[in-house]
Amino acid sequence: MKAERIFSPQQYRWIQLVINLLFIAVWFFANEGLSFWDDYTYLNFANEINQGTFEVTTNHFTSRLALIYPTAWFIDLFGINQYSMVIFPMLCGLGLINLFFFLGNRVNYWIGLLGGMLILCDYHMINFAIHLFPELPLTLCIFIFLVGYYLVLKNEADYRLTGFITATALLGAFLIKTTVFLLLPLLAYLFITDRINRRNKGFWRIFISLGIFYFLLHGFWYLEMKGSFMYRFENIANNHVATVKTFFDKESLLWKRLTYLPLITFTKGGYFIPLLLALPAIIGLKRKDFNLKQADKFWPIASLILMLSYWFFSTNWRYYSPLPLETRHIAFFIPAFIMTAVTFWPQHKWFELLKNKAVLIAAILGFLMIPAYTIYKSGNRGFKAEQSIVQQYLVEDKAAQTVITDGLNSYGYPYFYNFDKVEDKYFWFSEMDFSQIEVGDYVLLNEAYFNEEYNDTANFAAFKKAVAEKQWRLDLIEEKRRVRFYRITKSL
Repeated sequence: MKAERIFSPQQYRWIQLVINLLFIAVWFFANEGLSFWDDYTYLNFANEINQGTFEVTTNHFTSRLALIYPTAWFIDLFGINQYSMVIFPMLCGLGLINLFFFLGNRVNYWIGLLGGMLILCDYHMINFAIHLFPELPLTLCIFIFLVGYYLVLKNEADYRLTGFITATALLGAFLIKTTVFLLLPLLAYLFITDRINRRNKGFWRIFISLGIFYFLLHGFWYLEMKGSFMYRFENIANNHVATVKTFFDKESLLWKRLTYLPLITFTKGGYFIPLLLALPAIIGLKRKDFNLKQADKFWPIASLILMLSYWFFSTNWRYYSPLPLETRHIAFFIPAFIMTAVTFWPQHKWFELLKNKAVLIAAILGFLMIPAYTIYKSGNRGFKAEQSIVQQYLVEDKAAQTVITDGLNSYGYPYFYNFDKVEDKYFWFSEMDFSQIEVGDYVLLNEAYFNEEYNDTANFAAFKKAVAEKQWRLDLIEEKRRVRFYRITKSL
C-alpha cells in the first residue's frame, strides 16, 4: 500500500509540521526539571564555559564537548532554567523527526509518516529530549551516518558530499560520547561487504580518510593540551571502577550479562515497542540478504549487528567489561529499529488494515498515550514544588543555612542559586555524621530523589531516630506535592 496514493505532497508536509509542533508541545509540558544527576554535571560545565572557568580534566565528562558547548550557548542566550538547558536535546529530537520525513520524501512517504510518529511517541526519545543527557544528540549524529550510507547504497546520494557529512556526523558523535564505538562492528561489516561486492569505493575513501584525519586531530589536540595522545581514553579507563552496575568485577553475573540479561532489559526498558515492530524483519533475514543487494535489508542487518555489539562489546580497552544494562546507553538503536519496521510493514498484507479508519485512529490514539503519559507524570518528582520552596525559604534568605537532604539535592543544589557562591551548606543524610545535627537546621525531603542503592529510606529513618533521641523534632514548615520542608526544633 503506497502512501503516495493516500497523501498528497501538501498533506505530507502538513503532517510533518503537525508532528514537529506536537513534539515541541510534549517537550514543554512533559519537562520535569533537573534529575540532579549527570544532567546537573553537564549544566555545571556549560555554566563554567560561560564564566570562563571551564577546562578539560581527568573527569571524562569534560571531554563531551559537543554536548556541553551547545548547552552553554543556549543558557547564555536564555538564562539557566529547566527549559533552556534542554533546548539542544529538543532540537536533536526534531532533527530525527525531520530526517525521517526527508527520507520519506526521497523513498516512501510511509518512512516519514510512521517514523516521525514513532519518534514522537517513543518514551526514550521524549525522556532524552526533556533531560540534559548525551543520548539524543548522539542518536541524531549516528542516525545521520546510517541515513547517509543507506542513500549511498540506494545510489540516491552524491558519495563525496555524503562521505563528508557522515564522517563529520560521527566526529560529532565521538565528541558527545564514546559509546559511538559500538558502531565499529557495523562499520567493519559494511566496509568488508562493499569491498567484496566492489561498490561504494569513493564513499569509503572519503569517509575513512576524514575519519583518520579527525581522529588524529583529536589526539594531537590532547597531546598538545594535556601531554598525551590517548588522554581521553586513559581517563575513561581510569574512571571505569567497580559499581553495582558493572559486570567485570562480578564473575557470577558476567555469564548472565552475556546470555539472557540483555533480553530482559529490552523487554522492560522501554525498547519493547520499536524492537517488537522491527523483530519480524530481523528474524526474517536470509543469508543472501547480508550482501546488501537490496538496500532496505540494511536496516534489519544494522539493527542485528548493533544488538550483538551491545551484547558482547567491551567498554574498556584494558580488560573485558561489557556495557552496563542501562538502556540509555543504546538509545541510538531506536531509530534503526524504527527504520527496520517502517521499511518492512508497508509491504506486508496486514498493513492493509490501516485502510480502515477506525483501525488507523485506534492505532494513532494508542501510540499517543505514551506522550500523554509522560506529560501526566511530569510533576511526580516535584521539581517545581521543590524549586519554589528552596527559592522562598533558602535562596531569598541571605543568612547561612544548613540543609539536610538526599544525595541528589546535596550535589545539585547550586542550580537553585543560579550557580552563585553561597554560604548555605547541604548534607546528605545517608553520609553525614548525625552528631553534626543542630537545632535550627532545615530538612528538605523529596522522596522522589531517594536512592535505594544507598538505602536512603532506611537511612532517613535512622536520621529521624537520631533527632528524636536528642529530644528534638521536625517541625513542618511547608509541603507541596511530595516535597516537605522541615526545621529541627527542640521538643516542648
